[in-house]
Amino acid sequence: MRKLVIILAALLLSGTAVRAQVDLEKEFFSLPDSVTNSYLDSIDVQIAPPNDYWMVGVFGGASMQYGFFNPERLVKPVWNMPVYGFSVVRHFTMFGIFHNMGLEFGAQQNYEGYEFKTNKETGYRSVESGAYRTVMKVPEVFLNSHFHVDMNEYFKIVAKLGIYGGYRQSIQRTLDQGYDENPAYQALQNEFRDYDRRYTYGIQGGLGIAVMFSPFEFHLNAQAKWGWNSFWNPDYYSKYSYRFAYPLDATFTFGVYYQFTPRYGHTRGQLRKLARKMVQEQNETHE
Repeated sequence: MRKLVIILAALLLSGTAVRAQVDLEKEFFSLPDSVTNSYLDSIDVQIAPPNDYWMVGVFGGASMQYGFFNPERLVKPVWNMPVYGFSVVRHFTMFGIFHNMGLEFGAQQNYEGYEFKTNKETGYRSVESGAYRTVMKVPEVFLNSHFHVDMNEYFKIVAKLGIYGGYRQSIQRTLDQGYDENPAYQALQNEFRDYDRRYTYGIQGGLGIAVMFSPFEFHLNAQAKWGWNSFWNPDYYSKYSYRFAYPLDATFTFGVYYQFTPRYGHTRGQLRKLARKMVQEQNETHE
């Protein structure tokens, strides 16, 4: 008898659940009879525009050269300025969903180089062609992925990752004591050697912040780059040793950009503001 009661109760509950599911589906997935296809076609649905716009700007600042060596050498940062250039940024919405994407391409006047420092214990300092410090001017072009996150209407965070390429245009060596009076080394102070490499390329990336007062934006960026082409042929000193030196640098710049097309933010407050504006314009049109 107990088993029969349990079976009947289970059947009753399952029937109630099915009926409730049917009612929910009818409530949430069916439309009133007055809502016809022609009615839906007559509705003008306002869609918020994507955060897609173009901007162009100029920037300037300073760079820090460090270098990555084998065999390992004691080095210290070398500061050079001015770094200056321009870039064009295209913001776009990827797949119609990710509105914080962008591409940046441009050119800049930069530097590469290194400076060896003295070992405090031994008093020894490395040299290269008699020089303890070498600085090269390098015009570069670059292409970056340009990510941005709007914090509010006037402030955003920027992240970049991309590639660069350049040409080591000129060189200036500072000769160490004992080499500065040698004519052979003096002749190399502003000349590239046969085994020096002139082209440079690699990857770069960085972070920045931007303040926006449309149509102008003010960007403060810190960017690091890692070169993939050595300063010289790695086997020039000996066929039995591999002596390389790659750029490992950073730049710090401030830029001013102009928005060529309207910008729409996508923070919650900006979307509410944009929605109110669209409704207001629609009401004014129908009046």
